[in-house]
Amino acid sequence: MRKYTVLFMEQRIGRTYLSQVPGAEGVASFDAADDDAALAYLPDHLTRQMTNCVRAELSSMAIISDTTSSGGTRIVDDSLKNPYFQEMYVKYDAKTKQVEVDFESTKTALIADAAVLRK
Repeated sequence: MRKYTVLFMEQRIGRTYLSQVPGAEGVASFDAADDDAALAYLPDHLTRQMTNCVRAELSSMAIISDTTSSGGTRIVDDSLKNPYFQEMYVKYDAKTKQVEVDFESTKTALIADAAVLRK
């Protein structure tokens, strides 16, 4: 099981970059078995927030059992163990009325990360 976080991003007037939507509407968290289950969760539960933002950043961490913690589980960043880990960008397409992966933004992020890894 994994803990997913969605950061909803907006374009503010006069800025050339996206910034997080302020307040409680700017972030959501949920549990899902894998990336496919997380992507299926978005249209069922977060469509309203998705329609009000330019795009969202979807990232995850592993939930593991831990008898020493108060809840019996803890969240671990296991991205270094998974060479295919990346943040995914998702957006709402008003034409199709669907939440989908923003492949162009995700691809751009991967290319930028690759340049850092080569140094």
